[in-house]
Amino acid sequence: MFWVRGVADFFAADDAYMVRDTVVSDAARQLTNRLKITALTSQDLSCLEALHPSELALDTAPLSCLFDRESAAKVLAAFNGLGEQLKPLLNYRDFNYWLYDEHRNPVQLIEHLKTSAKALDARNPRHLALVLDLTWLYLLTLSHAVHAIRSAHVSDPDRGLQEYLFGGPVGLREKQELARLLGELRTTGAIPNETHVDPLPIYYPKLRELLTRIMLRPDKVLPALRLLELLSAVTALGERTEPADLGNLYDPLAAKQAADVVGFLVGTAGLDKGFRARARSLLLGEPVS
Repeated sequence: MFWVRGVADFFAADDAYMVRDTVVSDAARQLTNRLKITALTSQDLSCLEALHPSELALDTAPLSCLFDRESAAKVLAAFNGLGEQLKPLLNYRDFNYWLYDEHRNPVQLIEHLKTSAKALDARNPRHLALVLDLTWLYLLTLSHAVHAIRSAHVSDPDRGLQEYLFGGPVGLREKQELARLLGELRTTGAIPNETHVDPLPIYYPKLRELLTRIMLRPDKVLPALRLLELLSAVTALGERTEPADLGNLYDPLAAKQAADVVGFLVGTAGLDKGFRARARSLLLGEPVS
């Protein structure tokens, strides 16, 4: 119970549930109430699910691969044994992403992808699944950024994004002052003329454009995340699904949003362009040349 509470706090979850096969004792319920955990038996879970019906067919393919225990285990194992070159990227995906401050991940995820770009092969289904999974993470990252910008600079997303990337107005001013000093050193010849002194990454204009498009259609973020999660799992299993097979899960605007994020990562991280073509084929039904 304490473990469940800790995980819920770490991810800032609104609710936490613990399902047990046996009857929950009065003493256990007393503790779960204090820890703000919902304790359920299997029967309780069935009743709760009945109160929240899903419009999606969770027990039929392709969605069932996310909920079938054997398929889910295969998806988790698909990223094992990808080689030493991809180990830092996988460690970032599994651990460091969740430990870094949220405002660092828009840059850190791209830097980790850049480091592993040469080791990623678009023809390898497991590599494609990994890129789709990282796209899911990046869209989640941009969602955090949008939330922060809407809270502080909804009418000026450019300023809001700059402040977000450096942890706030004070961090941005410190970086700008450092860039000014480095610029003076570059002018005097103290540092090489080709030194990049701008605190913002060179791909910042493209990042700002992508984030602005997401801000304009926030209602498509959740459907896009769902699509990316499913397609990553299906691809990791060595299978393929077409947009027409996704039923109510498919939303063309959400698919376009997901494809835009893939294209941004491929371009900024220097990935094989085949990742973009294959992702657009899965998301938009475009042919792969």
